[in-house]
Amino acid sequence: MIIAVVVMPLFIGAAIFFSGHFTNVYKVAFISDHAISFPKSKSIQIDKINERPATSSLAMGKYNAFVEVNKDGEFKVTTLKGESDKKAIQTFFEGGKLPENNKTEQRGIGTNILGFVLMLALMQGVALTTFYPEDRNNSTFKRILTSPVNSRQYLAAQGIFTFICLYVPTFIAIAITKICFGVEIGFGLGNLAVLLVILASLATAFSLFMASIMDRNISLGTSGISIITCILAGCFFNFTGNIKVLDVLCNILPQKAFMILIQAVENGRAFQEFAGQLTYTVTWVFALWLVGSVVTNRRIKKGVY
Repeated sequence: MIIAVVVMPLFIGAAIFFSGHFTNVYKVAFISDHAISFPKSKSIQIDKINERPATSSLAMGKYNAFVEVNKDGEFKVTTLKGESDKKAIQTFFEGGKLPENNKTEQRGIGTNILGFVLMLALMQGVALTTFYPEDRNNSTFKRILTSPVNSRQYLAAQGIFTFICLYVPTFIAIAITKICFGVEIGFGLGNLAVLLVILASLATAFSLFMASIMDRNISLGTSGISIITCILAGCFFNFTGNIKVLDVLCNILPQKAFMILIQAVENGRAFQEFAGQLTYTVTWVFALWLVGSVVTNRRIKKGVY
């Protein structure tokens, strides 16, 4: 509980504080043996190097893109970011300036912050539902079911507890960082409150689902799944694979729809314009809770619990 309501909010607040002091620029590695000059831009940071860096430097965030010149004098851009970012970088090297509409397409500080918070919430949610597997292992769950309380009511109570412990400290930590320290978070407090409801609900449903289908190593399994899926969904950068199958799998993830939603809201778009992403994320919340509830009921009937 101390980790959930004290340590994690402090960690989130510190991460937001430092994130707010970084400018949103493209870090580009220009690979060439010849001296070439480009117009200066606050949105483009160019490092001229002679050899192509390891591709892992894109994933690690050292560079956002590699730019090379082919034999025909054309610029070739390699990046893990979205197609709009790739075209923006291409346009800059070809014409000397970014496209006018590029500002609204960039990821803002708020999107990066909530992407980071989403991964923490998915991992922390299981730590808060630890009472559920402990009740099962200690036969407390079986004794509870001898009362008028059924399994769905128990899971609902556990879900409410987990949601509150995720939502309240996180909102307070972000609000204090914004109000007291003047850090720009990319959202008004109203939009932030709504987005955190969706985020905390998804994390709560996921934690109940994992705690229902797993008996051992729940935290370990959840942490691994959370990190991998959040990376693929673009919680830290716009991940775009060159394999269509991988892109399809990434688009299935609920985090992907949530990231599209928060980036649009940060850029001034209305929630109604992205009703599809909102509905898809909420559907995942209900589906995860429903599957966890069904699995629990089946195990009760079999006498496992």
